[in-house]
Amino acid sequence: MNRFISRRPFALVLVALGVLALAAPARAAERPHISRGTAQFVSASDFVGAGTATHLGLYDEVGSVQFSRTADPTVLHLEAQSVYTAADGDELYAVVTGQLNGVTGVIAATVTYVGGTGRFADATGTATLSGQLFPGGSIEVTVKGTIDY
Repeated sequence: MNRFISRRPFALVLVALGVLALAAPARAAERPHISRGTAQFVSASDFVGAGTATHLGLYDEVGSVQFSRTADPTVLHLEAQSVYTAADGDELYAVVTGQLNGVTGVIAATVTYVGGTGRFADATGTATLSGQLFPGGSIEVTVKGTIDY
């Protein structure tokens, strides 16, 4: 009876499992996302902005919006696209759908995150946008939701 069993195969299996665990890609995780910012219309449909967001830090934003009539003559439907550029240069892409009350300037919309660059390449998620359009074309917004990346 051999009392000495080789531990080499067991050690090789442990090393292989360790390498596979370290090489496995990181999985996206749903995270709370909050941002606050301001923007300014630079034309009838284009805007630029800046703010602070949970996963972007300080960000710059460029985007465009299309307005269309609704059954209520005081409310416009809006469809927008936006690119947020984080402090480190990574970009987050968003699609926005909602409404603008033409009397009060209140904006209520849903933001859908649809990818980006860098750490946001496969980003997904949704958020609720609450905003205010002021005379002169300035906008203040708060966005609350979740993002996966």
